Amino acid sequence: MTYKIKNWDKYYEKAQTRRCDKASWVAIPNKHDGKGFRRVAKHKRNVELYTAWILIIQVASKMPKRGLLVDDDGPLDAEDLADKTGFPSEIFNLAFEVLAEPKIGWIERVDGDEIVPGSEATRSALGVQ
Repeated sequence: MTYKIKNWDKYYEKAQTRRCDKASWVAIPNKHDGKGFRRVAKHKRNVELYTAWILIIQVASKMPKRGLLVDDDGPLDAEDLADKTGFPSEIFNLAFEVLAEPKIGWIERVDGDEIVPGSEATRSALGVQ
């Protein structure tokens, strides 16, 4: 399964990040009164979810196509995120499940052809010709 951050360009890209090829930081909204945030905050595993979310945002900011959890080897799964961040894969599995729910909607599953290394679908998703 391939995931992307919903509305990446709207919320996480700023003029400064659009000018750089390789991001070393990411802008994160500080709105705490939105429905999605409040639903995450009242979840019984809220700390794990929010920790995973921040780490996912940071990893997504460093992908070839920012906001899309796909690198040169293909889609990133929970184990890949654990390897990249040092945090347990369980929090990323939880995040994929909960944050993709329609009432939260911070993460979206990418439909269509499976994105695999070197495929046309991957090149297209990464914006590479």
